[in-house]
Amino acid sequence: MIEPRDFFGAEEHNIRSLFSQNITFIVPDYQRNFAWTHNELQHLWEDFQKVVKDSFDDNHLIKPDHKPHFFGTILVTESPNGSRYEITDGQQRLTTVSILLKCLLEEASRIGDMHAQAGIRAILTPLVQRSQYGEPFVQKFELDSTINDFYRDYILLKNSEAERDQYIQLHPIGSNNTAIYRLKMAHSYFVKKIREELPETLDQQELHNKLLCFVLTITRLFLILQIVVKESETAYTIFGTLNNRGKDLTDSDIIKNELFKRVPMLQRSIIKEKWDSIIECIENEDLTEYIRFHYASKIGPVKKVELFGAVTEYLNNNDAAEYLDSLFSEADWYARVNLIGATYWNDAITHKLDGFKHLDISHSIPLLLTGAVKYNHNSIDFERIVNATLVFCFRYFTIAKNSVADLEREVGLMSRALRNPLDLSKLSQAELQSIPEHKKIVDIDSLCTYMLLLTSNANFVRHFRDFSTKTNSLAFYVLNELEKKRMTGVIPLPHGPAQHIEHIMPKKPSKRTSRLHEWGHVRNNPEYSDFVYRIGNMVILESDINQQVSNKDFSVKLTLYNASGLSYPRDISAAQTHWDFASINNRQTLMAQEALNIWRYY
Repeated sequence: MIEPRDFFGAEEHNIRSLFSQNITFIVPDYQRNFAWTHNELQHLWEDFQKVVKDSFDDNHLIKPDHKPHFFGTILVTESPNGSRYEITDGQQRLTTVSILLKCLLEEASRIGDMHAQAGIRAILTPLVQRSQYGEPFVQKFELDSTINDFYRDYILLKNSEAERDQYIQLHPIGSNNTAIYRLKMAHSYFVKKIREELPETLDQQELHNKLLCFVLTITRLFLILQIVVKESETAYTIFGTLNNRGKDLTDSDIIKNELFKRVPMLQRSIIKEKWDSIIECIENEDLTEYIRFHYASKIGPVKKVELFGAVTEYLNNNDAAEYLDSLFSEADWYARVNLIGATYWNDAITHKLDGFKHLDISHSIPLLLTGAVKYNHNSIDFERIVNATLVFCFRYFTIAKNSVADLEREVGLMSRALRNPLDLSKLSQAELQSIPEHKKIVDIDSLCTYMLLLTSNANFVRHFRDFSTKTNSLAFYVLNELEKKRMTGVIPLPHGPAQHIEHIMPKKPSKRTSRLHEWGHVRNNPEYSDFVYRIGNMVILESDINQQVSNKDFSVKLTLYNASGLSYPRDISAAQTHWDFASINNRQTLMAQEALNIWRYY
């Protein structure tokens, strides 16, 4: 009969009983590196402070109605001889607690009474090291090999700020986006917080009492459920079940877990290196988003909440190592199309890629990724596909206002068709006519043909004539592109202090009695609130002129527009004497024709 205990067992612990076990806790190399930042540290400290306050009275005596704090579940795999636990889930919390324990242990040296100091050390020392006094130092908790030396030598073995400063001088950390830096930051954070609570002004008795409350709180009142399994495969399965709640960061961790579960033990260190390389490459970008966009670009459509299931199903029928190789090999191109890191593209391509950020259309990434993978060796071809993608997203999503779901669907279809084009020469005429239009995409020309089919010039002009936006950055992008087309050779200024969006018909006409006549022909019309945000009612103005214009009457604005160095304000000043809804419609119709010459596929 199969019993649950043959596979795993669960035990409740506080931090003291957890680390008092005659066991070394190991973070394997294939685990995600230490990732906690200031936010997570702050949350832990706030929880810790709350438990202290709720559990001890002003005399530092424990309250009768005190309650413990549940610190979560950890999942470990037991070694055959039972002397080591390999951590599958919970290493972030345990690493952080081990640092806090060491910080509290160091504070004990401030207690002058050796007997009182020894009492605190007797509680904390066995939780930090396995070795006895006088024996060579043996860690209780070991991190992965890439950061364990720093963790041991800087945090566990050094006992003063001077010693640590000397260590850093000899072993500079470098980038502030590494696990080593985050370990150092965690230690510094707790040192600072503890010193704020235990300042030098405290007398010795108060120092001892408060420190003892801190030690008892973290060691006795922080509870953990420990799940111990016999085999790593069982640990992976439980980890996925515990953490599959659709959160972005968790999804990427669970996907990584699936990869490790599906490859031989000997390959896991290689997978760890590749996974860490991907994280380093895309820097602060969301790893889950990269996995999702890569999947959409190459494999099929997938929603955020369905990503883990989709990847798992894919791995059921495909080699996990090959899938990771694909993620690894394309991470550089993902970073480059997102303009992460050093400049890689020429100025023209960089400007167009920056346009995607202004338009807030990250859903274009699958097609840009496909373009970079296929055409990175040819800047002319890659610029064509970047331009076509930008034009399509602007026409289809920004101007025509199709949904995000529709945009993702079309971008995914185009991406996958371009990656794996059909050999149309082998199809009969009847077969060619029967296949979906996106299946006919075999190169950039046919890609543009499909895009134009979805966003014809006539439809673009029609939608642009009615386009409105309340987003100043989007309005500025559109008007800036139109201005640049008119003013060849003039370097435009960025949206910011130097230039602003001006609403010709003001968003808020003056309500002063002496100015109620201003904009009186339109201000009480129910359509006013719609027309004021039409792109035809907007111009870019230099900031000093914009401040003078404010919400004044149109006759006053005309004179000030004429002083602008930009094209559209001067045109309005020269050609208009009156401004109303018809004026906006007429101007926007003309702008639509000009836009057609900017956002074009060929």
